[in-house]
Formats: sequence, structure tokens, C-alpha cells
Amino acid sequence: MRLKYILAGILVSVSLMTQGHPLHLTFTNLEYQNRSDRWIMTIKVFSDDFATSLKMATGDEIVANSKNIEQTEKILGNWIEKNILIWFDQKQVSFNTWKFDEIKVKDDATWIKYTFTAPKPVLEIKIRNAFLFDLYADQKNMMVLAIGEFQSAHEFLTGYEESVIKLNK
Repeated sequence: MRLKYILAGILVSVSLMTQGHPLHLTFTNLEYQNRSDRWIMTIKVFSDDFATSLKMATGDEIVANSKNIEQTEKILGNWIEKNILIWFDQKQVSFNTWKFDEIKVKDDATWIKYTFTAPKPVLEIKIRNAFLFDLYADQKNMMVLAIGEFQSAHEFLTGYEESVIKLNK
């Protein structure tokens, strides 16, 4: 009996090693700062998946610590705008209002940060999150929305790219 578990463990380990990292997952945090009507969006994605998706979607590559910030902003903007959309009370938040803050690589993850200024929605927030769905059938995108004491977590999957968060329930 024990031998079955050992063999199963070895088979699983070998299959995982041949695929790189087996987890296809992004994390996005969207946080509202009440005093300034400022929103902070932070995206965490595996660096190798990010590079592949960026190259496929835009034909470009970026270097996280590049001195050419304008080029980095343009490439990132094209990628972000294709993959995440946000509506406040059924009105889309224009990507032109988003401000690129930074991109950094830590270990095997890339962190991307944007901010924008918009008043807090009254009724609902709709989010479309399609990061890496063009690459992996098993891709999952997790998102946490924080507005003061209100927090809400959401999972986005292929075929389920949108979520509507009702406020003031």
C-alpha cells in the first residue's frame, strides 16, 4: 500500500517538473482610499507567464527595471487594457485615467501597480479579469476588493471572466 503512494508521488513530481510551475494563477488587489478617492490596483503574476502573455498580446517585451519608463508604460498599458476592465455603477472606468506607478520583479513574480482617482461607486462594481486566459485553460485569477471595512474576494475562470460586486447590501 505504501509503495502505491510513493510511486504516485514520484509520478506527480516528475510531471510537475516537466511543466515548469504547475500553478496558473494571478492575484489582483483593488483598494479604495476614502480620503483621496484614490484607487490602488496591484497585480501579481508569475514572471514567466507574464512575459509569454505580454509577448503574445503585444509583440513586445519589457524589462522590469528599464530606464525607458515611457516605453514600459505603453507596453504595459496595452496589455492591461486588454485584460482587465472595471465599471462603477455601470459606467466603465476609462483606462486613460489610470496611472502607472511601478513594476518590480521579486523571486519568480512580477508586481504591477496602477492608481486612478474616481469616487466610490454607490451600487455596484463590475470587473472583467481575463489575465492569461489566452495561455492556459486552467488559469485562475483571484481578486480582492477592499473599500474601507468592506472586503470581497472573487475568482475568475475561463468562461467566467466577469463578476458583479453589489455594494450597500
